Amino acid sequence: MDIRSALQEAYKYGCEYTDQGSVADYIPELAKQNPDLVGATLISPNFEVCSIGDARYKFSAQSIAKIFIYLCVLETYDLDYVRQFIGVTPSSKPFNSILELELSHKNIPVNPFINAGAIVATSLLMQHYHENTFEKIRERAREVVNRSDLDYCHAIYVSESNSAYANRALTYMLLNDGIISTTQNVEDLLNSYFRACSLLVNTLDLATIGAVLSHNGKNAQGEQVLSTENAAILRTVMATCGTYDYAGEFALLVGMPAKSGVGGGIVATNRSGYGIGVFSPKLDKHGNSYVGVRMLERLSTLLNLHIY
Repeated sequence: MDIRSALQEAYKYGCEYTDQGSVADYIPELAKQNPDLVGATLISPNFEVCSIGDARYKFSAQSIAKIFIYLCVLETYDLDYVRQFIGVTPSSKPFNSILELELSHKNIPVNPFINAGAIVATSLLMQHYHENTFEKIRERAREVVNRSDLDYCHAIYVSESNSAYANRALTYMLLNDGIISTTQNVEDLLNSYFRACSLLVNTLDLATIGAVLSHNGKNAQGEQVLSTENAAILRTVMATCGTYDYAGEFALLVGMPAKSGVGGGIVATNRSGYGIGVFSPKLDKHGNSYVGVRMLERLSTLLNLHIY
C-alpha cells in the first residue's frame, strides 16, 4: 500500500475514536484546545512527505521535548555518568508519580522520559550551560526539525508554571536525596524545563524527528544532525519508556519506538526509514493521545512497521 492511502485509512480509523479520552485540563492553557482536532504526517524512507487533517496546527510538545533534553545530556556527558543520575528502566507508574521516585533504585528517576527524569536531565544541563540551558535545548530542537523559527508559547509556559505543584514536589525530593545539586535555584531549573515543554510543534515537525532517528541521525539533506550512537539510544529508550506506563501495551499494539506528550502529539520512528507524527488532544488515562495511538496502530499494520 502506498503511504498516502495508508495515511488516509489510518486517519479515517482514528477519527472514529474522537469521542474517547479527555484533554489535559490540569494545565489550564491546554484545556482550551479544540478537542476534535486530528492531524498526521508520514515521511517515507526516501523522505516523501504526506500529511492529512490538522497536520500544520501547532501544539505544545510537552513530554516530546524530553527527547531533546536527553539528547543534549547525551551530547554533554558520558552515558555511564548520566546513568548515575537517570536510569533507563520502563516505568510502572504515571509519568508524574512521586511514589515511583520513592521506590526507584537509589532514588534516581527510572528513566529520562518521566517528569522526574527530565528534571534531573535539565539539572545536568544547567551545570554546564547555566542560564543558557533552555536556549541550548531550543537550538538542538531547531536543528533536528530543520526549522529556525521553532519557539515556545509564553502563555502555555506561564500556565504550566503556575499549576506545577507535582513537579515542584518532585524537584524538592530530588534535592533532598542529593540527586540534583542544592546550589541550583529550583525556579530557574523548572523555568528551563517548562519552556522546553512549551515548544510549539506540528505533526510535520514530529515526523521529521522520527525520520531523523530512523535514518540514524541524518536528515533529508543527508546531514548528520545527531550521532548514530545517540539515535540508537533514543530509539531504544523511546521503545521501552516513551509512552509511560502504557509502554508494554503500546509495544504489543503498535510496535514502534515512540514518544508522546500531553499536548496530544506522538512521534514514532523505526529502522525502516519512516518518520511519523500524529496529533489529537484528547488523552487516554496514561497521558497518550487516544486517537493518535489508534492511527499509529493502523499505520503499523498497513505498512508492516511493527519491529517485534
